[in-house]
Amino acid sequence: MDKSKRRYPRLPLDVQVNYDFNAFAHSKDISEGGVCLITEHHLGEGKMLNLVFYLPERDQPIASLGKVMWVREATEHLYESGVTFWDIVEKDQAEIKEYLTVSAKKK
Repeated sequence: MDKSKRRYPRLPLDVQVNYDFNAFAHSKDISEGGVCLITEHHLGEGKMLNLVFYLPERDQPIASLGKVMWVREATEHLYESGVTFWDIVEKDQAEIKEYLTVSAKKK
């Protein structure tokens, strides 16, 4: 995706993400609006996912529905998928925003 078209700035984030009830991926980066997942399977644009993950140094999980907006082949065996947060609790959205703000200040 063209970075100039992004609505929210992204920061690198490598955490395990449970998507679709016990299918696991790693995140590449995160923003207030979504997360980039690295998966072994092509997820398909438009697919809805149940996301659960932990931000670094946080005890409570972030849970959200997500919609796959784009998919591209990263390597011969891995795919990157841009997933927008579709239905996220306000408290979890605030946790993500706080994490991004604190992390950006550390750089």
